[in-house]
Amino acid sequence: MIATSDTQGTCRVCARSFIKFNSMQLVCGLKCAQRIPVIQRKEEAADFRRRKEAIKPRSKWLSEAQTAFNAWVRIRDAHRPCISCGRHHQGEWHAGHYLSTGARPELRFDEANVHKQCQPCNTHLHGNLVLYRAELIRRIGQPEVDRLEGPQKQAKLGIPELREIRDRYRRLTKEAKAAEAVEA
Repeated sequence: MIATSDTQGTCRVCARSFIKFNSMQLVCGLKCAQRIPVIQRKEEAADFRRRKEAIKPRSKWLSEAQTAFNAWVRIRDAHRPCISCGRHHQGEWHAGHYLSTGARPELRFDEANVHKQCQPCNTHLHGNLVLYRAELIRRIGQPEVDRLEGPQKQAKLGIPELREIRDRYRRLTKEAKAAEAVEA
């Protein structure tokens, strides 16, 4: 490997010049790495996480918020059957949206619009919407279903809102799991 200015580094411990193998390398070798204080390594890791989070695109924030929300829905409805077919089974469970995120993105994080659904109903039957709607009316009532089906305010969530949603539903999921562990 030919050393260039991009691959040259100065060891943070012994101050010798060395060739970096990756951009995050701070020291010349194992002996110097062992001498870096643990606190400094933790601070650098925290700084790296902050910098990484700062450049994260909106799509990644949306994905993380959706994952946290869906996990919470599955925990919330854990003891309920599939909203569409009414079955309890050992298969895969989804957080099924009554009105899809593609058609109605403003309802993506609306708790009344999302319920635990079995994988066959959600994937193979495209939501099994006729039975989903009937059970949805029974669970949340006709006025709430009418609200979901009616006009909605268009909103494109920004990164701060997505971060708040992600953190809220991660916290709620953690609390629900802890409560379930206490009950068991």
